[in-house]
Amino acid sequence: MTALAWLAIALLLWAATRVFSRLSGLYQPGEEIRLTASDRALFLLQGGFYQALSPQGKARFEHRVVELVYEKDWEGHGLEVTREMKVRIAAALAQLTFGFNDLLLLHFRRITIHPDAYGTSRTGRRHIGEAVPGLRGLAFSWKHFVEGFSNPGDALNVGLHEAAHALWFENMIPNGEYDFLPSGLLALWKRSASEEMERIRSGRSRLFRAYAATNEAEFFAVAVEYFFEQPVQYRERLPELYACMCKLLRQDPASGAAGPVAGAG
Repeated sequence: MTALAWLAIALLLWAATRVFSRLSGLYQPGEEIRLTASDRALFLLQGGFYQALSPQGKARFEHRVVELVYEKDWEGHGLEVTREMKVRIAAALAQLTFGFNDLLLLHFRRITIHPDAYGTSRTGRRHIGEAVPGLRGLAFSWKHFVEGFSNPGDALNVGLHEAAHALWFENMIPNGEYDFLPSGLLALWKRSASEEMERIRSGRSRLFRAYAATNEAEFFAVAVEYFFEQPVQYRERLPELYACMCKLLRQDPASGAAGPVAGAG
């Protein structure tokens, strides 16, 4: 048997082990697989999403967080990655994807955490967060991630913003998860978004900050921030766009009940 064939077999066995361990709950030795009371207390630092869930919803959310912590490769640049960092970032991803069954944003394998705003030679600019499909990674300034959840009503949340970028790209990248946003519904959302971007550019914004008009992907990411942090205002001022986003994300935070919309496809 050739070396290439042996390599292919090894990769298949590795993939099968990963899938089996996730489905059966038999995680690799040393993995953190049980959430503690201290971990659950961290959810309370991230707005009212977790508190609003039913007992069954809380259990589902916790399971999603554990899966995300396990599924990602965590790296620290200038700091040591802590359990708190993993749990809180995973919770932000779980909040955004909660309306979907087992959506783990698999393309974005690596999560890099910096202590503060950071520069990259790739862009020549400083960032507080990034979603980089080409590198299969998400990056966060921990300082700004924490600040994003410290005022849950200002619609400035880098954790949710970058998670939204990851979801947006994940839907387009062929893998085991992609194409989960219905194309017809997404087209409707894009038309409404385009109209609102024109209003913003002409100084007639009904809600969103100016950065939302940068491009379609940034509009979606900013819309997610408002969706979770100012849902009532979003529903009142942009009712069609809000209703469309509820269907896309399968959630309706303005209703006062977190979690999947009943009957969502």
